[in-house]
Amino acid sequence: MELGSGPAARELVAAGELALAEGAWERACVRFEAALEQETSAEGLDGLARALWWLDRPGEAIDARVRAYGLFRRAGEVARAVRVALWLVHEYSAVQGNEPAAEGWLARAEHLVADQVDVAERGYLDLAKAERCLDPAVAAGHAEAALGLARRLGDPDLELSALSRLGLARITLGQVDEGLGHLDQAMAAATGEDAATFEAVARTCCSLVLACDLAGDDDRVRQWSKVVEGYVHHHNELPLLTFCPTCEADLLRSGETEAELVHALAELASSGQRSRCVDPAVRLSQLRISQGRIEEAEEALVGYGGSPTAVRADAAIRLARGEAAAAVVLLDRQLSLISRFGLLAVPLLAQLVEAQLADGNNEGARTTAAELESLAAQTGNARVTAVATAAAGRVALNAEDSEAIGLLERGAEMFGRLRMPYEEARTRLELAMALRSREGVLAVVEARSALKAFERLGARNESDRAAALLRELGVRGRTGPKDVGLLTEREQEVLALLSQGLTNREIGTRLFLSAKTVEHHVGAILRKLGVKTRTEAAARARGTE
Repeated sequence: MELGSGPAARELVAAGELALAEGAWERACVRFEAALEQETSAEGLDGLARALWWLDRPGEAIDARVRAYGLFRRAGEVARAVRVALWLVHEYSAVQGNEPAAEGWLARAEHLVADQVDVAERGYLDLAKAERCLDPAVAAGHAEAALGLARRLGDPDLELSALSRLGLARITLGQVDEGLGHLDQAMAAATGEDAATFEAVARTCCSLVLACDLAGDDDRVRQWSKVVEGYVHHHNELPLLTFCPTCEADLLRSGETEAELVHALAELASSGQRSRCVDPAVRLSQLRISQGRIEEAEEALVGYGGSPTAVRADAAIRLARGEAAAAVVLLDRQLSLISRFGLLAVPLLAQLVEAQLADGNNEGARTTAAELESLAAQTGNARVTAVATAAAGRVALNAEDSEAIGLLERGAEMFGRLRMPYEEARTRLELAMALRSREGVLAVVEARSALKAFERLGARNESDRAAALLRELGVRGRTGPKDVGLLTEREQEVLALLSQGLTNREIGTRLFLSAKTVEHHVGAILRKLGVKTRTEAAARARGTE
């Protein structure tokens, strides 16, 4: 089949391209399919593949682009064939986990550009190598070469991709501020209309979410989410991040709901695909930890691990279970895989201070806190300074040192200026604990401030801690009677199904939980409602007792 197509087919392909430019993915898909019904063309297959990618149908997109590659090659369209081949490298590796296929397409692309120098395709080849390179220093070299080429050619999409990849490489090397600076620059260009395609904007957003996850900088995602929301609104509510549920939730919905994360996990499991950036299993575990649902958090994390975020979630679970020594081992092992002296280690070191204090290793916690202080002094980074100050305050609080109040006060203020609400609330709660024996009124003020922040953030476990401290200080933080209002959201869901006569196994199937976890929830429900049987609990829920 020739590359060209009849007038009607060409018109449909043009209509499909226009729909893609408008962000109308479904309409684009229909137009390209109609064009291909009339005549098979490389342009039609390539356009269909892009539409399918936006609609999160990667398997079908790969099939269409493999066919497009063959037609481009036979027509002598080498540049377009190379772009397709490099796209296939990423999709086969990152999403399908098919490394032999990815390597084969990488070799094919390299062969096709072997005699070409100053062309954008060579830059994209460098980025593909950077993405697959295990040595971050070599990856950074490839990304820098692509960035230099992009700027010589004046290619905005290649520049965005190169900045994003260079930023990720710098972060992996421990040069966190520099790396995040590259991502900030890429995001500014992407949302400032520098990008030629929506694909470049979307991939830049995905890189930002991954970079901030690696760096433990959740606030940066929150700040950029406001900009991305404006970009999407300006483009008529463009469905920009439909291809990645984690990015869509982080940047367009200010955090995932449990139902969205469970759905994303089910989709990945049924398709056998990988997550494009941060795995929703890790996010689900983090969400459940913040809600105090530790057994469910542990379930979500089964089969996942390796990333710093997964390790931090696993360590938080161990701490919540009272297994501080295990948390210390996990964090020490992860720190041994990276440099303890780079910014990438900061969130791990901060958590290690907590674990060591819980394990009774006060001297170890003091040494780790000193490492954080040294990093803060070396870098002058405001976020690291806040983390180090709060960690020193925790160590002082544990030692009943009078310096704890001043340190925690300064840490809370710094987190507030940096707009890190969760960290500020945690530090204010610890400040309230430090103040309770000296300044009872101020302790109440700080505990109330922390409670309001935790409730606003949906951090139920921490909210419970703040409310308990307020009760200890003689203030009613929340309602006290044993009624349904005391149950967590998940416990109320379990109670509702229990009231319908469902067994633990049936409830677990409905809520994507194990029967053992449901049994744990039922026990908590009975205890909180002050009843002994499931029947009594159901009657209390219906208000008949």
